[in-house]
Amino acid sequence: MAVNRTDPRVIKTRNSLRKALVYLMRREKIENISVQKITETANITRGTFYLHYRDKQDFIRSAMKDILDNFFSRVMMDSENYGLSKERTVQVISLQRAFQYIESNADIFDVLLNNENSTGFYDQFYNRLSNYLTDYGNVVNDNQKRLMVPLNLQISFVISAFLGLVSHWLADGMIYTSRYMTRSAEKMFETINGKGVPLVGFFNGEKESVLEKI
Repeated sequence: MAVNRTDPRVIKTRNSLRKALVYLMRREKIENISVQKITETANITRGTFYLHYRDKQDFIRSAMKDILDNFFSRVMMDSENYGLSKERTVQVISLQRAFQYIESNADIFDVLLNNENSTGFYDQFYNRLSNYLTDYGNVVNDNQKRLMVPLNLQISFVISAFLGLVSHWLADGMIYTSRYMTRSAEKMFETINGKGVPLVGFFNGEKESVLEKI
């Protein structure tokens, strides 16, 4: 039977199941988390679970995708830089929105990025960022300019830096606010950009920061 993903009841059920998964992942290895444990924690019947997912692996894949879909829908925006025409707009990440969103959903991102359980979340996050960065690099560099550093190396460098920064921020208990992290990341990326790695401009988002100076 087809499931309407936009039905409020469906959204509520999927959110409850994702929260249950995150809760259990903090306490058990992923291989020890059964469908029964997930449904009992979410207070949802097994029958309801199987209306939405084929099995546990299907649920985990879908949950990871939904988490990333929600993240990118909140943080991506059209860039106002580079003097591009409307036909050649390019999307970038708003660092402010990204850190605020991760801060508001710290329990989810912490367990998925800093837990030994393997759900493939890091790889999915990396690949999504890589796709956006590839598009960004091709537009900004117009596929014509000779790059000082190959595009694939720039992508690997800036994504690893961003995800590593987020992971350590979460692992350290977010001792800095999202506002402080945004300004700090902006300063570091600006410094790197001055060294000839233009792809870091992708982690910008707003033409003028609305954040207070730190």
